[in-house]
Amino acid sequence: MLYKKGFGYGLILSLILLVLIFSFSSCDKTQQHNEEKTDIIPVIIKPVQRGSLEHITQYKGIIKPKNLVYVVSPIPGRVLAANFEVGDRVAKGDILFSIDSTEIKSNIKVLEEQLKVAKANISLAENAVISAMGSGYESQRLQLESALTSAEHNYTAAKRAFDSATILYETKIINSLKYYEIKNQFEQTRNALRTADNAYQLFISKLSEEAIELSKQQLEQARASYNAIKIQIEIANQQLKYADVRSPIDGVVVLKDIFEGALVSNTMAPYVISGNDTLQIAISVTEQVINKIRKGNELKIIIPSAKTGFFTGKITSVSPIMDDKTFSYVVLIDVPNKNNLIKPGMTAKVDILIEKRENIVIAPLNSVLSEDSGKYVFTVEDNKAVKRFVDTGISNNDFVEITKGLETGDFIIVKGQHFLKHNDPVIVSQEDL
Repeated sequence: MLYKKGFGYGLILSLILLVLIFSFSSCDKTQQHNEEKTDIIPVIIKPVQRGSLEHITQYKGIIKPKNLVYVVSPIPGRVLAANFEVGDRVAKGDILFSIDSTEIKSNIKVLEEQLKVAKANISLAENAVISAMGSGYESQRLQLESALTSAEHNYTAAKRAFDSATILYETKIINSLKYYEIKNQFEQTRNALRTADNAYQLFISKLSEEAIELSKQQLEQARASYNAIKIQIEIANQQLKYADVRSPIDGVVVLKDIFEGALVSNTMAPYVISGNDTLQIAISVTEQVINKIRKGNELKIIIPSAKTGFFTGKITSVSPIMDDKTFSYVVLIDVPNKNNLIKPGMTAKVDILIEKRENIVIAPLNSVLSEDSGKYVFTVEDNKAVKRFVDTGISNNDFVEITKGLETGDFIIVKGQHFLKHNDPVIVSQEDL
């Protein structure tokens, strides 16, 4: 019985003690809350002003060469020399590589000899026409007779040389190029002999009109043969120029697939040259932006890897058709490569001005806060922070347009606002003008 009574007193005392502890704790928290609530927060304010804002959208693109030239050899042959390596700068007209032109030069010499014979044949044919038309001058007869005799001697010498060359060629003492050169000379002298003989016979026998017409045809054939050989020489000389393959542009060698002694043809590109004076950026813009830009517009270009300020690019092409895969429009931008700081493959950031507004109410971007019910700023009234809801428009990295809720001259809190609640006491420590 005494035990139960003592236990009851102890329980009552314990409850009283708990109540007292709870009461003291509540008082302490209330006092602490009141102390916290009475803390005054220092803030910095700034007057609302009018100004202009530019709304800029940034796009990324990869820099590529605007001019990428695959250099091929117009003629096939063996490489005599390759003069540049990858990374070397070349100027327009520099000889990139040379083709062995020995065979071309030999062919030109043969053709030049044939041209001389063809020119002599024209002279003989012209005399034949004069004879056929009945000229009776003794000097013409002597001239034709002398020409015939000369042609006979030339033919005899050429025939002897050709017979010897045939034997040497069959025994492989001389090559085919030399053999055909002698053969051509022989055939030319044989034709010259026939022409000289016909001219002389026409003069002696005073041929009929048919003979005159025939002599004129022979003259035309002689002239045609002369012109054909002349054209062959011009083609051969042009091929000789092609033996030195030159760079068509100023630029940098980005690929070399050639070495001395290699065989090349016009189906391969031994060199690839990139024109690095002007590079190009391709970006893809949305339908909201495409009508904001035009060909010829200048844009601000930032290239982080170039480690300089910014570059100015110019729009050279705006696609009129949307890409059905990316749902965007391709825009090409030329960028002058000042001091060759830009390299193909670098990443570029392109700023496009979407909208510019003048004489509008603006506020620092970080002064505008937001919650579920909308955007707001804090003003100061009677040393208290007052929440004021606002509507915003365009913005940039520093300022935002205020379309509703603030007027010019209003002071808003620009530092300390993130720690405030509506009606918190504040003290203005500084005005940011």
